[in-house]
Amino acid sequence: MEQINKEFDVPYYIFEEVIEYVELTAKGYSKCMKWENIRALLKLAVVNNRLTEEQAEFLEKQFYRD
Repeated sequence: MEQINKEFDVPYYIFEEVIEYVELTAKGYSKCMKWENIRALLKLAVVNNRLTEEQAEFLEKQFYRD
């Protein structure tokens, strides 16, 4: 079984978007488009070698709230 390194640097622009998304969903707002933007940012971070595919998937599973 392969383990993913959960200690990695998340690009700040993704961090800000995830925090805003979590705050809005905690208040009861449905922010589908916000999550789609985050998903696009994660894919761009993978393409630009800022995150690995596994790290992007981990972030998506960890913070998606629908």
